[in-house]
Amino acid sequence: MLMKIKEKFQIVRNIRFLYFLLTLLVIIFDIISVTIGVADITVADTFQIIWSQITRHEIATHITKGQQTIILNIRIPRILMAILTGMNLAVTGAVYQSIFRNDMADPYILGISSGASLGAAIGFMTSGFSPIYAFVGALVANVLVIGLSGMRGKVSTIRLLLSGLAINYFFSALLALIKISSQDKLLTIFTWGMGSLGAASYERVIILTAITVPTFIIFLILRKELNILLMGEDAARSLGLDVGCIRKILLGVSSILIATTVAFTGTIGFVGLIIPHVAKLIFGSNYRKTLPISAFLGMIFLLLCDNLSRALIPSGEIPIGIITALLGAPYFMYLIYRQRKREQR
Repeated sequence: MLMKIKEKFQIVRNIRFLYFLLTLLVIIFDIISVTIGVADITVADTFQIIWSQITRHEIATHITKGQQTIILNIRIPRILMAILTGMNLAVTGAVYQSIFRNDMADPYILGISSGASLGAAIGFMTSGFSPIYAFVGALVANVLVIGLSGMRGKVSTIRLLLSGLAINYFFSALLALIKISSQDKLLTIFTWGMGSLGAASYERVIILTAITVPTFIIFLILRKELNILLMGEDAARSLGLDVGCIRKILLGVSSILIATTVAFTGTIGFVGLIIPHVAKLIFGSNYRKTLPISAFLGMIFLLLCDNLSRALIPSGEIPIGIITALLGAPYFMYLIYRQRKREQR
């Protein structure tokens, strides 16, 4: 089955053509996304609104101010936030899978996202700057998962999953206490906690872009180190790699990226598990390709999930975290089943 999948993708082995194809898919999903919502606005009207904004030409009389506001101030920021969020979650998942040398490693499953969510919720309640609180929460979760699972050699899948489960339950319980004690803000925290792009704005997009771009560049610079980490700690040390230092850098940078993303969008799970795994399954484990391909696939996947979240209920929307969980949980079960079959051989 795997060989058949790889054969079908032989046509996109040319990396430049592959990136062009993935960019085209992102643009297509962008166009689809901008037309989905409670307000019925055609593609032609959407392009006219955007074109008039760029050229400062007068807009057609049948297009209302309300439609312009929906496209320019709600849907476009939401699409940009979906692109950045999908990219960040997928790339961070790929990095974690290298750090822990385990396909099950993912910020959501390991409880890192829960720690960031708890920190962001505390910041939300105390009127603080949520990304900073979220960063502290993510760092605490990282320290806990490292302490519980261990970092020497290949981390046991069972130990890794149990560590993540314990951390998730602990931080989720604390987050539930915050929800209960803040009745006036309960609905906002509840919706945000399940993952939502509804609060997207240009200001948040700019902040997230300012974090995403340098972080992604750092990951690309360290792509060789990510490849070496997959070989194991002893092999990495024999090649002269300062494993402890590299891991601290990668975990610190990842924590900043996850914290900022979670602070703005809430907890969106399984993207960092599914996307890097699919990218490596089809295109191999070389992080020179894995990182950018995971970024593109993450964008496409989250745009698809956001479209489903808005299209499935005509009068409203489903939190995007529910959609990613419905798609991701079965895939997670498949990975566990495959791991069990391997251990039985």
